[in-house]
Amino acid sequence: MAENRSDEQGVPGDDWSADTAPSASTSAPIPAPVSAASAPETPQDLLTTDPAVSAEHDRLVAERAARRQQRLQALAPKPEPEPVVVAAAAPVVGGTVRPPAPVAETVTVLQRSNDKWAGSLGLFLLRLVSAAIMGVHGANKLLNLPAATETLQNTVLPVPGILAIVIGAAEIGIAIALVFGLLTRVAGLGIALIAGGALAFVQWGPWSPFVPGSAGFNGELELLLVAVGIVFLLLGGGGWSVDRGFRSRRSAE
Repeated sequence: MAENRSDEQGVPGDDWSADTAPSASTSAPIPAPVSAASAPETPQDLLTTDPAVSAEHDRLVAERAARRQQRLQALAPKPEPEPVVVAAAAPVVGGTVRPPAPVAETVTVLQRSNDKWAGSLGLFLLRLVSAAIMGVHGANKLLNLPAATETLQNTVLPVPGILAIVIGAAEIGIAIALVFGLLTRVAGLGIALIAGGALAFVQWGPWSPFVPGSAGFNGELELLLVAVGIVFLLLGGGGWSVDRGFRSRRSAE
């Protein structure tokens, strides 16, 4: 019984061990591990290990980026330059910022030569003499209207009676304006017109102004008054006049 049990138990054990035991002839070879030192080098390994290759790579990358930046700048539209406001630096004194001192501006006041003392005196005397002449002529016309009307009737001027009154009143008004230096330029224009009309229509007329046996000619006074009227028209009344006060007020405003 003991021998049979051992035989029965030994047979299966021998069969399992024979079937499952690995055979040396049928087993596959196991590859040996590859060490890191024997592995082939990659470009990335060369960049990290070789300094010359790394520097060359960095240079190429920088040049490529610079060329790309230049192309972008050439294609991009150029913006208009903005105005630059430069503020003046304020002086610092003792740690305190003070505003800049105001710049002194030189103002040159120009004075007319006829407003000075000599010019004012000369124009004032000329105004008084001209006013006396014009005033006397105007008063004679108004006080002796028939004679003035008769003188104007011998000319081509219309309505001599009314014209004599108008001329006489105008001469008196011009004389008053010249005394005070009021509207002197307008008064000078009036003198030139009245004296020039007297020369053209009364003194000279269609005949010769020269008188046989006389040293001068007709209308000497009127011709001088025309010149004086033009002087007042161009220069004004001078510094000693009411017009000077009006000019000073306008300049102050």
